[in-house]
Amino acid sequence: MEGDEGARTTSEDAEERTLRRAFVFAILVGAGARLFLAFARPLWADEVFTLTLARRPLADLLAALRLDSGPPFHYLAARLLLLPFPAPGAADVVIRLLSVAASLLHVPLMLRIGRRCGAARTGLVAAALFLLFPLAVASGSEGRGYALASLLALATFERILELEEAPRPRTALAAGLLGGAAVLTHYLAALPVAGVLVSAWARSRRRRLVALAGVVAAATAAAWLPVALGQPRDSMAWSEARPLGERALQSAANLGLGLPVEPGPARYAGPLALVVLGLAIVGGRGARLPAAAPLLIGLGLLLPLLAFSGSALLPDRTALAFLPLAAFVLARARWGEVALASGAASAVVLALSLPAWVRPTPASELAAALGPKVRGGARVVAAELWGPELDYRLAREGLAGRVTLFPSDVALHPGWYSDAAPSEERLRAEASQAVDGAGGGPSLYVFSPATRAGRALLASLGPVGARRIAAAGVFEIWLGPAGGPSAGRAAPPPRGEPPLSAPAPSVGSR
Repeated sequence: MEGDEGARTTSEDAEERTLRRAFVFAILVGAGARLFLAFARPLWADEVFTLTLARRPLADLLAALRLDSGPPFHYLAARLLLLPFPAPGAADVVIRLLSVAASLLHVPLMLRIGRRCGAARTGLVAAALFLLFPLAVASGSEGRGYALASLLALATFERILELEEAPRPRTALAAGLLGGAAVLTHYLAALPVAGVLVSAWARSRRRRLVALAGVVAAATAAAWLPVALGQPRDSMAWSEARPLGERALQSAANLGLGLPVEPGPARYAGPLALVVLGLAIVGGRGARLPAAAPLLIGLGLLLPLLAFSGSALLPDRTALAFLPLAAFVLARARWGEVALASGAASAVVLALSLPAWVRPTPASELAAALGPKVRGGARVVAAELWGPELDYRLAREGLAGRVTLFPSDVALHPGWYSDAAPSEERLRAEASQAVDGAGGGPSLYVFSPATRAGRALLASLGPVGARRIAAAGVFEIWLGPAGGPSAGRAAPPPRGEPPLSAPAPSVGSR
């Protein structure tokens, strides 16, 4: 008997040492990957939008959000960080470092939740999985609000668990404020926060305090509700371009495997992820760490939300708010192989994804190609959402104010554009003004000829002798004559200057 107990103790000690080594590995890989991407990955359109809004005066920032699709908290936090850096430049990485910090702060919080519930091993495994999930790494290294919203939702969960252990009004107040702040960071955080509150109310003997936390969370989020209800539905219309079933499979793979997945592989990865998550829920070891109920309730609330707005299901986005809860569920699986396989797969996919994530974006290559001509005196007229990103990238090269946004809608809400919104008459008038007002130097026009805005520009460029100088998939670049339409045919590129080459386009999620 004593020999058996000694052997069991030795085996448990060895398993504990292995687990801690794996956790240290996850910290090194997860933190290193986030920091590497924060500095090496090219900025993309939504991050440029964050930077653009964060540098506006407070009143203008809030006014711009009325015409967009998000709540204000992350933009206000980014604005505070950027106050010492009023002009675009290398310091703009601070908005990514905010996400890096928020993502890594999940780890001590998850460890604390595990210890609080008497499941320290589960907390350790869940934190390691979260560190390695490629989806968590990607969101934890970009200048958007997802990592911060996820952290605040997780902190709400931790405070609710504390409330059940030591019921105090101030704990309920803290839980409510954190939950409300999560929703004010990203609307999708309302789902896991509601799941946490509803599940706690159902099992708690102190329902009044849980209800107090819910009231405080709702009241905090309601401060923004009038603006949220007035934000245009068109601002998220882009997200419904793909079929709902396709997005559902991608989101399932995001949630159950922690992986970003394209539509094709999602046909297999989505069902596999649901099986893995289902096995982990059914085979969970005990109920000491109640993560499955908040996860299922939050996902259940997503269904009626989809009836109101199909844009609530965003591949590589909606799952982010639930990812810490999913990590806890996987870590609680009775079969340790579930968590082991998930962690190993995450590490492999993360290693394979890093080179692709740091490749130049089409907009960064386009800005590099246009830069020499702009330094030589050319101006740029950019249609639709090419404009804000080109404007930002050229400003970082000391070429601020050289991009004209077309149509005027883009200047009003630089985070989205609906090609169906402007009337044909207005498009023709603004296109004619953009071409006729080109000024004394040559002008470069960036647009897609397949859109209404592009066709309007094309109709105005033909009569003035402009010519196409580059094309790449969805967009073209045209060179207009110096001095406007009265100058006649377009001037050739300066002698000795290499021909302009346009990058191949790629498609990414917002």
